[in-house]
Amino acid sequence: MVQIKVENGKSLYKQTSLLVIGIFENEKENLELNQLDPEILSVIKENSEKEFEGTEGSNFVLHTMGKGPMKRIMLIGLGIKEGFTNEKARIIAGKAALHAKNLGLTEFCIIPFSKTDVDLIEAMSEGIYLSLYSFNRYKTIKKVDSDFSSVTILVNSDESKFQSVVDKSKIISESVNFGRDLSNLPPNDCSPAQLTSFALSLTNEDLIKSRILERYEMESIGLSAIISVGKGSNNPPKLIILEYNGTTDNEKPYLLVGKAVTFDTGGISLKPGDKMEEMKFDKCGGCNVLAIVRAIALLNLPVNVVGIVPSVENMPSGTSYRPGDVIKMYNGKTVEVVNTDAEGRLILADAMAYGIDTYKPKAVIDMATLTGACIIALGANVAAMMGTNSELINKLRKYGESTGEKMWELPLFDEFHEQIKSVVADIKNIGGRAGGAITAAAFLSNFIKDVPWVHLDIAGTAWTQDGTYDRSYNPKGATGFGIRTLIKFLENSNNEL
Repeated sequence: MVQIKVENGKSLYKQTSLLVIGIFENEKENLELNQLDPEILSVIKENSEKEFEGTEGSNFVLHTMGKGPMKRIMLIGLGIKEGFTNEKARIIAGKAALHAKNLGLTEFCIIPFSKTDVDLIEAMSEGIYLSLYSFNRYKTIKKVDSDFSSVTILVNSDESKFQSVVDKSKIISESVNFGRDLSNLPPNDCSPAQLTSFALSLTNEDLIKSRILERYEMESIGLSAIISVGKGSNNPPKLIILEYNGTTDNEKPYLLVGKAVTFDTGGISLKPGDKMEEMKFDKCGGCNVLAIVRAIALLNLPVNVVGIVPSVENMPSGTSYRPGDVIKMYNGKTVEVVNTDAEGRLILADAMAYGIDTYKPKAVIDMATLTGACIIALGANVAAMMGTNSELINKLRKYGESTGEKMWELPLFDEFHEQIKSVVADIKNIGGRAGGAITAAAFLSNFIKDVPWVHLDIAGTAWTQDGTYDRSYNPKGATGFGIRTLIKFLENSNNEL
């Protein structure tokens, strides 16, 4: 991963292949530009007035011809000053990094886009780190990229304070990319057993303890839903458990649960063939949980967290579970299976009930690519939130605003519980087309007791798909959506619940 350094110094004296300066739309005066050689400044003004107006994401590159220590100058548009946000800084910094890479450069310098503060530097460094991610392990002829090695952020204040922000952003971004790598893996290279191996690689007895429940153990303790969903595949199901203890006292942990269906055909209720290849992304929630645990351990956050990832492959076969089956869940409730393609809520329900019973958490947050109905309701750029604790919901939404990971609450009214009542069992695993994302959450609510709980449906945001907004820091494929938000929440957990 590229190295980002923070230096305290004037841009005029910095040797670099490229100096990036952000310009607001129709900005007439700029302090950084005025430091440049008058001849270069004259050429910039003459050309930029014709070719560059500072519209968001636009750029103008000029060779300095030896008139200064920088070989090139890039003006990059910041858009309207009044509408500038840290999310825009994140996107634009990513665009600058990608353009520098496309120019074949090995390094560049960049000046903070507005008033230099911690949040801005965090956003810009994340944009740079995340935009340079690529998943090309299966390309036999790889694109030859420049040996892109370093970026320098030039500040006019205490560089050590901002360097610590950048260093933290690097750990978080590396963890996002770890989650992206796992999520992007094809099903033939990421069975439940293979995902378990990646999880075990995070084990550090001083910080992260791991435990894997195999099929026979799950059967013996009553995790019947996980067994039922996974029994149609030759790849047996696994329950991955990672425990991170960041405090020395007996503080209750936060429980994170992530759906990891390593491939979802829909089972007996087989999906249509169109875009079924994207169902390798049905493991994104679980991969994100692994990435979050990795990050909080490397950051040494003073919080206790348990990550639980039920992992299965949902396949049609002579041993598959069937529509009409009745499953007795871990907590004793019975579920009528109406559709085997509504498998995610089944494995999440068992995992949450087990986690609550075993670890007595202070709160539960689950992440899952759960329903297409969520995409119909909120599109491909906003995750759905539902749960039992408004304070927790509001905190996650607030942190999502700061990370650019938008989340919106859908109402979990009592009426939705009526839709999942079953004639032959306590509940059924689907409630019809109407309110499909909400009835899925209503189903899950039967398994969380009285613990504060939020469900994040990331079906539209976990990977780039039709309707996804173009963000420089989200290359094609898995996005790692939600990882940065939950890390920020856990980082501030002493001020939370």
